[in-house]
Amino acid sequence: MNLHAYLDDCAARYNPTMRMLGVTWNGPGYHTRVPNGTWAHPTRQSLDYALALLQSGAPDQTARAADIIDAVLALQDVDPTNRTYGIWPWLGEEPLSEMAPPDWNWADFCGARLAQMLADHSALLPVDLTHAMRVALGHAAWSIFRRNVGPGYTNIAIMGAGVALAAGELLDEPRLVEYGRARLRRFIEHTAYHGGLNEYNSPTYTIVALHECERILHLVRDPQARADTEAIRRIAWETIAEHFHPPTRQWAGPHSRVYGDRLDAGTAAYLEVQTGVVIVPHPSAAPESRTGPTHVPALPCPPDLVERFRQMPASPLEIRQRFIRRTEGEASLEGITWMDDLACLGSVNQESLWTQRRPLVAYWRTADDPAVVLRARFLRDGKDFATAAIQSVQQGARVLSAIGLYTDRGDYHLHLDRPASGRFPPAELRLRVELRGIGVQGRQLAPDRYELAAGERRAALHTPPGQFGANPVHWELTELPDGIAVDAICAEADDGVFDPATTSVRLAFGLEILAPDESPAPAPRLNDGATAAEIEWAGLRLTLPAQAVPYPW
Repeated sequence: MNLHAYLDDCAARYNPTMRMLGVTWNGPGYHTRVPNGTWAHPTRQSLDYALALLQSGAPDQTARAADIIDAVLALQDVDPTNRTYGIWPWLGEEPLSEMAPPDWNWADFCGARLAQMLADHSALLPVDLTHAMRVALGHAAWSIFRRNVGPGYTNIAIMGAGVALAAGELLDEPRLVEYGRARLRRFIEHTAYHGGLNEYNSPTYTIVALHECERILHLVRDPQARADTEAIRRIAWETIAEHFHPPTRQWAGPHSRVYGDRLDAGTAAYLEVQTGVVIVPHPSAAPESRTGPTHVPALPCPPDLVERFRQMPASPLEIRQRFIRRTEGEASLEGITWMDDLACLGSVNQESLWTQRRPLVAYWRTADDPAVVLRARFLRDGKDFATAAIQSVQQGARVLSAIGLYTDRGDYHLHLDRPASGRFPPAELRLRVELRGIGVQGRQLAPDRYELAAGERRAALHTPPGQFGANPVHWELTELPDGIAVDAICAEADDGVFDPATTSVRLAFGLEILAPDESPAPAPRLNDGATAAEIEWAGLRLTLPAQAVPYPW
């Protein structure tokens, strides 16, 4: 969306009484108690609107921008003795004290926008307002300093460094410049040690990281910080390029964090402009990223990576990458992505089935659908269950997976809604492998084998007998509004309190993406050992989890 279209859209939703932008709220399901569908006034999006108004340069627009900034500044916690010092609430209607819980990242998100407005547009704003903005930016930067997010939190590690650097230069505070510079250097070293971004292959937050690199290069003059930022920008583009699947125009998995199953239209447009390669979004794609516009001058994809968006270097192609290095006998976090000229399949060796994760996801193109999507999920009363775990081994278009449990994770979020007792109320629990798109079909081929098909490709799902606590697992086909699924029913709603720490799980499946001339592999074989059970299938082997374990990352 260009600047004028964006301003027109926002003008229709501006509330002159609140002096903020109004939206029909559609949050992720945590941090705020405001129900989705409520008309609300978000702080970050209001600052985005103010920044765009300033970029337009019109006097009436500048006055409105000043009103918005003044209204948002009043919502910041400026008491350094408070835990929430330096941050803002998400919404004007919900103070920090009522959030569940507050989001400390809002010092970073809002601070970045204040820094850009101060650097680019101070001359357009009243002197007393720019003074207040400088004070607010200082509070945000020192909040970021005090929190000191580590380099494993990829997008916030970069964003917070940028806010500290910009604030340090704008406010003439060398300690903040030094901190931001060191934080970027630490990020580079950390990423090199692990082999990739810890917040791995995220279609949402790799783009955020890119935008924040662009913002740093736009705002910050420090030579070392700029050099390290260019290096990080290169890492982000390499991540996107190597996982882009040209036949489907999708960002192949596995994904650490994402809010939808297909590339959103805003990200597709950004990649198209920066690469020069036509990337038509899927007809059902979300209109834009949840993070919204940045209004930062965008920088192009490194020229040597552009061709990768047009075609793969080989077909089939398999990428193996380590995301988190572990020592002392613990398995590192590793991902595998397989692609050919029609389909792609990605998995990670061990991960939570949190709603933002895509630890096992596939796409393929058909004559009717540019990209049908297949993914594995674990549902508690119909919502993705963050306490569920998945282990996978993959070779080519085949992946063998086992389901387990974590002892220290939450319900819908990884940790924000974790019950104090570690136990959950009665619920229906089911593993789901779903295929969604136009013309998808499913059928049962044998008592332990199902097929999910679309166009020229089909996924064969092998389902050996399973056990979840005291319950034998029952597999069945399930019709979805936009697709078909194979569900493993693990527990019914009246089975009593569910305690992951005392629930034994024996649940595994094999999945393979097949071309028309390929036949399914023979059924998996379960082997009971003295201390653990193993499953073998098509040359792949997994040890089934003996009990629930703490989340390892």
